[in-house]
Amino acid sequence: MALKAQTQDVPAMKRLPIPPLKDTLQRFLDRVEPLQDALQNERTRSTVLSPTNLKLMETLHNKLLEYDSQIAKETPHSSYIEQFWYDSYLTYDASVVLNVNPFFKLEDDPIINNHTFHSESAPYGEHTLQIKRCAKLVTSMLKFVKSIRCRTLKPDTIHGEIQLSMDQYDKLFGSSRIPPSTGQESCHLQTDPTSHHVIIVYKSQFYWFDVLDIDNSPIFSTSVELEWNLYSIINDYEEAYKHHRRHHNHPQNDNKPFPFGLFTTESRRSWAKVRDYISKDPESTNCRNLKLIESALFVICLDDVSFEEGQEDELVKSMLCGTSNVDLSSKLLHNSSMPITLSLQHGTCLNRWYDKLQLIVTKDGKAGINFEHTGVDGHTVLRLASDIYTDSILSFARGVTPNVLDIFDDTKDSSLFKSTANLITIPRRLEWTVDNFLLSSLHFAETRISDLISQYEFVTLNFGKYGARHIKSVFKCSPDAFTQQIFQIAYYALYGKLETTYEPAMTKAFQNGRTEAIRTVTPQCKMFVKSLFDKTLTDRRRIELLHQSCKEHSRITKECSMGLGQDRHLYAMYCVWNEWFKGILPLPPLYHDNSWSILNTNILSTSNCGNPCLKSFGFGPVTANGFGIGYVIREESISIVVSSKHRQTHRFASLMEKALLVMDRIFQKESRIPSDGPISKQSPDESAHHSQHQAEALDFLLSGYGCFDVNVSG
Repeated sequence: MALKAQTQDVPAMKRLPIPPLKDTLQRFLDRVEPLQDALQNERTRSTVLSPTNLKLMETLHNKLLEYDSQIAKETPHSSYIEQFWYDSYLTYDASVVLNVNPFFKLEDDPIINNHTFHSESAPYGEHTLQIKRCAKLVTSMLKFVKSIRCRTLKPDTIHGEIQLSMDQYDKLFGSSRIPPSTGQESCHLQTDPTSHHVIIVYKSQFYWFDVLDIDNSPIFSTSVELEWNLYSIINDYEEAYKHHRRHHNHPQNDNKPFPFGLFTTESRRSWAKVRDYISKDPESTNCRNLKLIESALFVICLDDVSFEEGQEDELVKSMLCGTSNVDLSSKLLHNSSMPITLSLQHGTCLNRWYDKLQLIVTKDGKAGINFEHTGVDGHTVLRLASDIYTDSILSFARGVTPNVLDIFDDTKDSSLFKSTANLITIPRRLEWTVDNFLLSSLHFAETRISDLISQYEFVTLNFGKYGARHIKSVFKCSPDAFTQQIFQIAYYALYGKLETTYEPAMTKAFQNGRTEAIRTVTPQCKMFVKSLFDKTLTDRRRIELLHQSCKEHSRITKECSMGLGQDRHLYAMYCVWNEWFKGILPLPPLYHDNSWSILNTNILSTSNCGNPCLKSFGFGPVTANGFGIGYVIREESISIVVSSKHRQTHRFASLMEKALLVMDRIFQKESRIPSDGPISKQSPDESAHHSQHQAEALDFLLSGYGCFDVNVSG
């Protein structure tokens, strides 16, 4: 069924601007300045402003303007960065696990948790929490799908005034990342706008059933109807494999289902070889299974695990990359049909399909979203997370009173009876046919994802002393800008230097806008961070420097949100050279300069996805020696998930907490000292007071080590 056209009253959005070349080059110089020493900056400036570089860059810039003008006529709902940005994701060959896909962990459902669903006497036994939470969220997700397809989804706005681009929502459901076929250079993003079914994975076994009718209306009008389908899946699995174990006298995991989702954890080339092998026979069971999975609205992962209090880091790992739990004590049977490694692996990494949007629900009702990043950014998935969480909570209230506001369009279906002809509403199991090639491929996929998971560690910091309200009212800072300074303080306290930091700024105020790169490390940031380790400075001066740094960060953020950054423009010009001028013109010297490498080596990759519906949010580091930092700023708390390849992640997170406490101490101490009169005219008592406090704060921040001298201008 064709999608309805967008309503005519939606105003046309402005195209993403291409900044003037001169402005972009100056911003580039400004951003790399605090990351290099004076001699390096002098060389970079000489290179960037050289006649040779300027002439070549101008050629690329003019071609980019020409290209943008052309696509504006051919595909008006596009942007100059769109195809280049897709290609940057789709040509990426390494595993999407930990390298591409982020996760959102939803807050717990207080209504479900407050009921007595924790015992085997509950409606669905030990799976009651899981089934009820999952059914509620899926019911809300289907409403979300309908609102997208029927063009009734309320527009995204900034403060209810500036409308944002909604184009990414069409790629949210029914989409899949497809590895390259023979002769293809990259993956491609496939989207089926007519998809009406979902895939469910439980203990590596795949099931499917239809959830929307031909009018894109949910088939299951209540979550209770969905609950029985989910419960029947769990029962089917347990009965089927209990039957196998009983009749074959297998006490362990023989005849386990084949975890085909492991192939999506592979490098794209490895996955492509397996997919090509399966696709040789389009009529085969395996090929039909692939088509069903890849065209599904989304994947539901029912994880047969629970996470106790204090296991937040392990839960984060499960949501982001899955857990690897190899049980070497398992009794291996000589007549087992499974590769030995698959019999040993019991982690949730077997229960995934990473090329699609995934809803993950644990046995104890914890829920999260893991998503394929090519077609959608965090802001789009955050809207989904927020809406389905809110709607699932409101569903309880609707059961009590019919007058509860619905966040989705409440237009009722015109027909009294929904047609379910030709629809599959009872779950069906997907069976796979395996041979030696597929079994060995599964074996190597499992060992490689186990290796990958073991290389990373994750730390969750839940800071509850203060949040956005305190930062705004007491510190007088932007909460996001302030939190970014905290990351710099912690890193400097640990390593004694500042590194390239990336934070995305949303550019959805423009048609097909994606993101622009905010660069946190500025000269103002450098001065502020070093001031904390300079015994000669007062707290009042530190506060001044903090305000200057936060103000500059907010200015850059606003500039980037207006499409006036430097990263996307420079990257697009590089793509223009690669597409049309490679072999004809030399690559501009800017791209050979060490500063270009520095700015594109994001040691701290950060992102802020603040929303009350989220418990946590995170992703993997983007460089081998870097950190991934996902954070949620609430009114009264801050949650941070830090990931790295075992680079003192716990210590780094601990220093973030200490930095947050130090900043609060500084403001508390300063508020007790009269602020009238010039700062330089402090009394001896005030100076002594400040010196004592500085020593205490530095000792606290440096974990007992002595303060090191710094050169603030260096």
